[in-house]
Amino acid sequence: MTSAHATETLVRAFDRLNQGLEQFRTQLLKAHRSDKTKQFILSNNQSKPSLPEVIHALTNIWHLQQGDGRKTDNLYGLIGVPAELIPIIHQLNQIKAQFQQSVKAYREQVGDPSSILNKRSVQLNLKLQREGLARLHLKQCYRLFPVLNKTPAKVLFSWYTSGRSIKKLSVAAAEKKLLKMDLSQLHIQLQLEALAKIPDAEPLAQLQPQVPLMRANILWQENETLLRKARNAPLPIFFPLDDKQTFPEYNEPSLTPPETRKRQQRSDLMIDPEPYLPSLRIHRYR
Repeated sequence: MTSAHATETLVRAFDRLNQGLEQFRTQLLKAHRSDKTKQFILSNNQSKPSLPEVIHALTNIWHLQQGDGRKTDNLYGLIGVPAELIPIIHQLNQIKAQFQQSVKAYREQVGDPSSILNKRSVQLNLKLQREGLARLHLKQCYRLFPVLNKTPAKVLFSWYTSGRSIKKLSVAAAEKKLLKMDLSQLHIQLQLEALAKIPDAEPLAQLQPQVPLMRANILWQENETLLRKARNAPLPIFFPLDDKQTFPEYNEPSLTPPETRKRQQRSDLMIDPEPYLPSLRIHRYR
């Protein structure tokens, strides 16, 4: 892919994203004004935002000049919408994923896409500069909307605080990482000595704790069977709801995660809970 092709693909994907967001915004506001939506929403900025405020937050892909591009505002809850909106949300999620891929391809071929996207954004919306919205918030662009094809009977929200990512490393890779650190420090020297004591072929695990996530345990009643599905829900869950259907039961979770882990550690964990190389959060397998 040439740089010109990557640029053209990126701009087209950005235009489709803006068009998809506008269609979603228009259709959802129209349904809201016709009293065809029902919702339960919590925000980490305010407890009970209105649906128009939620729609603005979901479709806003900009942050202020002083905004931190690594952070996003979370919204938790449920939004029942007319059935015809469900395929529009699915399509918008596909557009978001395609835009993310085009940004990745542009970075690999050309470099930072910010100047191209900001130039295009001003062409699409000249009032951005007057409102102080100058930089694109890529994480907002990438966030997919949770959507269900069937109306749930019950949704239970809870914080998941035990998440972690696990990256397998070789002894040589761990040594390379340690050698990049300050070798004059005694604790680094001791970790290098500890690493030298284990076989070169032994796999190691580098653990990275993940930020707390809001999880939704979703239940459907199908004939005599109760179906369950769990998923992350940092944004409101959309589902079809008509005038004859009942809004699902739900609980109201705390807006902040618990400070302590509720689950006890399992005794059959494959990874030793004590780090072997503390400076790198690297553990041995049992």
